[in-house]
Amino acid sequence: MELLPALPICWYCLLVLLVSRHETEAVLSDVCLLDNDDVFLLNSTGLDEVVGITNFKESFACVLYPSDLLNCSWSFLTLEKDTHLSIVMSECKEDTLVDLESKLSVPRVGFWVLNMSQKDHVIVCFNMTKDVEWMVNIRRYEMDLIRPLSPPTNVCASIEGTHLYISWNLPDSNNIANPDCFEYQLDLGEQEDLRMLTGTLQYVELNAASSRSYRVRIRTRTSQYCHGYQHWSQWSPTVSLAAEEPWYTLDPLVIVAICLGIPMILLAVLLMVRHQRLTSILFPPIPRPPPQYKYFLEKGDPVCFYPSVPEKHEEEITEVEDAEQNPESNTE
Repeated sequence: MELLPALPICWYCLLVLLVSRHETEAVLSDVCLLDNDDVFLLNSTGLDEVVGITNFKESFACVLYPSDLLNCSWSFLTLEKDTHLSIVMSECKEDTLVDLESKLSVPRVGFWVLNMSQKDHVIVCFNMTKDVEWMVNIRRYEMDLIRPLSPPTNVCASIEGTHLYISWNLPDSNNIANPDCFEYQLDLGEQEDLRMLTGTLQYVELNAASSRSYRVRIRTRTSQYCHGYQHWSQWSPTVSLAAEEPWYTLDPLVIVAICLGIPMILLAVLLMVRHQRLTSILFPPIPRPPPQYKYFLEKGDPVCFYPSVPEKHEEEITEVEDAEQNPESNTE
């Protein structure tokens, strides 16, 4: 009978738990009204506030791929090592949180990929507990705001004269209809700087060199002044423009010069090969008199240039008859 007074105390504790759970559910129901860039903070000390994602110490983000796969990554490096971390994926139905998927224990740095087809939003809840202390970080994601844009389609490029003309179509987007909400980054090749464009579907590069090749590609993102995913999309397929081959015209003067110049060059080469002393042949030295005539040149007497010719003496010829020629005459 002495234990009966303890019953009111148990009932009192149970009522406190029920009331606290009701208050917590009431607070969590406000999560359905969160903006995409806000984080809801709740802890065991009574903290209950909403902060912007830029003022949040930790980092976690989710991206929805075209195949309806949700990739959520997080990094809680400031947590103590013995802190237990869990994650819950939920959605709002009539201002009530409904759990979709959960992991009871995850590392401080990690990621989670799960299928979120036919969902227009998702609520990510991180639970951190250590001993009797706990903290909850909650963020709401609109699927249209975390779905990366597809790159611009139908990219065309051509060179006309000295200008490079580039055009493209709007990226596929279900929630953005205003063309001015798209920013573009245009790449013309490795040696060119990226061009930043906004609210246009064409670009003209003045004084484009037709002698060089261009590799054109483009990507897009939502402007900061519009409601949408504000990270760059993938690059579009590359459109290549090969360098144009130069066109040469026939000049009559050049043809005549070639026809006359080539034979002359060949003739000069032949002369150099066959006559090693071509210089002396083409430019003979100036004749100079021998040194022994220097005196006569200085004297200026022309007679001295012609020396006297000695008189010719006639040679006497003596005929000698051979006695053997007339042997009969001697016998007579």
